[in-house]
Amino acid sequence: MNSSMQTTSGSNAPARAEMRDQIRQTIVDAQQAAFEARVQAREAQATAGGHRIVFDGGIPGAPGAPGIPGISVSTGGGPPEIPPQVEEISIAFFIMVACIVVLFPIARAFGKRIERKGEIATLNPASTEQLRRIEQAVEAMAIEVERISESQRYMAKLQSPGATGATIFGSSQSS
Repeated sequence: MNSSMQTTSGSNAPARAEMRDQIRQTIVDAQQAAFEARVQAREAQATAGGHRIVFDGGIPGAPGAPGIPGISVSTGGGPPEIPPQVEEISIAFFIMVACIVVLFPIARAFGKRIERKGEIATLNPASTEQLRRIEQAVEAMAIEVERISESQRYMAKLQSPGATGATIFGSSQSS
């Protein structure tokens, strides 16, 4: 079964190549005929208009010399053809430039802000001394509050109904 498919495709290969060559030849012939038709149209336009110069693209120019019936001048082809991708690329380029112009200063400012957060703020010596005194005062208050809370706990134990002086003194001496 596989060999029959190979013989069928093997016999089609020359036919396909021949068909491909015929199509290519037809395309070349059509392009050549179109070119010849354009040349004939330009020649007809140049001679029908009398004494005038016809540029490529059909734009009439200055009148020719009185003894010359017509001059055909080619300017190097028709209008320039721009590929469609050029428009997309140019739009993307200008959008990118606009984004760079707008976003670069913002990114730079953001980066500087992040760098400033890493810096340690320096205080003047007067503020440093004042903060030291406040710290000492807070520590002294913390010690006093601790003493007061200890005395309140002791008083609460003394005032409890089942507490006796010997058990309170004995438990406090053991710890």
